Amino acid sequence: MKNKNWRLFSLLLALCLCMGGCGPAVTEDPTPPVQDERDDGQTTEIIVPGGKEDEPEGGDEKTEEPKKEEDKPVTQQKPFWQSQTSLHYENLTAVAAAAQQDYRINGPKRGWMSKNGKLYGYYDGCYISPAMLVKEGFLQSGLDTTGYELLLIKGSDLAQYDGANVPSGSTGLGVFAAVRQNDKYLLASANGKAGQISPESYTALLAKYNQSHGTVGRLSSASAEYDRILNYICLYEGKFEDYFVREIRKDNKHAVVVFSPVSNTANIKQYVLQNDNGFWEVVYANVQTEVYPINAINKVVPDFNVGLLPNYNLASWRNYVKTEQGGALAAMFAGHFISSQSQIFYQCATAECAYFRLNDGGRYVAYNTGEYWTAQKVDSDIAARNYFMERTGVDYSFIILDD
Repeated sequence: MKNKNWRLFSLLLALCLCMGGCGPAVTEDPTPPVQDERDDGQTTEIIVPGGKEDEPEGGDEKTEEPKKEEDKPVTQQKPFWQSQTSLHYENLTAVAAAAQQDYRINGPKRGWMSKNGKLYGYYDGCYISPAMLVKEGFLQSGLDTTGYELLLIKGSDLAQYDGANVPSGSTGLGVFAAVRQNDKYLLASANGKAGQISPESYTALLAKYNQSHGTVGRLSSASAEYDRILNYICLYEGKFEDYFVREIRKDNKHAVVVFSPVSNTANIKQYVLQNDNGFWEVVYANVQTEVYPINAINKVVPDFNVGLLPNYNLASWRNYVKTEQGGALAAMFAGHFISSQSQIFYQCATAECAYFRLNDGGRYVAYNTGEYWTAQKVDSDIAARNYFMERTGVDYSFIILDD
């Protein structure tokens, strides 16, 4: 009986094949129609030949496809805050690296400096932010930098606090990025993460770079401190020489001295000194050679108050200062202010302005109008400065002997 049924089934199968042409017979697929997603976001129903066209049981309900492995929620192996910390460190490193590059390339001419521990643009007039780095093309956009601060500090100072782990290549003065997360500050340099410290340690770290050291003022030439400072300069230079001082400006920690040797009034120098328990020492010599003195001094003395610097930049005047200006000297003779050059105690000049102090204490200014030199008497060094300022708009204090 079984063989008979089998022969009958085989006969029917052969008959079906003949009626179906060359194509093979397709068995009915019990699965619902497959949905194919098009590029335009719509779906197209693909009907499998021989398949059912009826809706599956249950009306509009669609059979759920099994979830793919990537659709399943990822089990957190670490607490959430640790993942957030890793992301912060990655972003902090990127921000610090971008700021360090900008500081190296553009910092000098823009007066970038450490101001109370934070990266500040003196000529920008503001603290440097990640948004500025993005705008200038040093940092990619899209990073979450909310609450980030840019610091310009010595890595060796940071390394003194618990929780800090400063990379070996970041121990000198450099840019660090910081952000507060819960009860810690996370920090990183261009070389990677630098650890995390408490808010108290963070405040103490920035306090090391405090630039407020008392009132800034001009030191009187009659004070004992004036001579003491000059004596320390003599010790630094290793020779005892008399100086013609243009001005000394100081606060309670630093002093800026502009002077020249008596033997050559055109050889104007500018030194920065620091007071350590009553003893002055030169911490930055020959500022007059620096085209960008703010950035240069800050690298060496980051807690220096740049308000001590004069308004002029000596580096731009070095090749234009003269010990003697023939036209100005002629104007002094023409005005009958002197009858002999031996009457001159001090003189210093540029192509436009000149200043004289005579042996009798008289003070004189001379000015080149463009056609001729004219000279006149003034009452003080301040009056001489104002005279030049009114005519040129330039501060010529560097050629005026301090009263």
